[in-house]
Amino acid sequence: MITTISRRRLSAVMLLGFMAAAFIHAPVAQAANPIQSQDTNTAGIVADMLECKREDGVMTVKLRLRNTTEQDIDIKLIGSRNYDAYYVTAGNKKYFVLRDAEKNPLTPQADEGGTLRVSIAKGEAYIWWAKYPAPPADVKKISYYTPLTPPFDNIEIKD
Repeated sequence: MITTISRRRLSAVMLLGFMAAAFIHAPVAQAANPIQSQDTNTAGIVADMLECKREDGVMTVKLRLRNTTEQDIDIKLIGSRNYDAYYVTAGNKKYFVLRDAEKNPLTPQADEGGTLRVSIAKGEAYIWWAKYPAPPADVKKISYYTPLTPPFDNIEIKD
């Protein structure tokens, strides 16, 4: 026989379970205020600069590619392993994507053929990120170049 206290506990546990399930299946919140946005060379895709952060000699750059159309869109980010097409300028110097000990770029990886192609569902987004050598501490802003967009200029580096 279930007592009143047991029913209350059962109700509380069920409520927490429903709340947890709703939280787990909730859509991921997108950053409301990107640092800067650019149109891309692919109709319906907008690139938002989300982050430019310097820490321990490494700078991380994150872009969100948003599909603003009513259809899924495939977009090629890397072709022929050309990671150097994504680079930073700061001061009078160019910075290319860092690589690990096996010479793999510190970015999302291309397939065996050297291509990174993503499909972005209608109304959804894909996060591109890359790690670069950090410019000196006295450099406060960068420009970010991609083959997809015009340059992102005067992007403040967060320390």
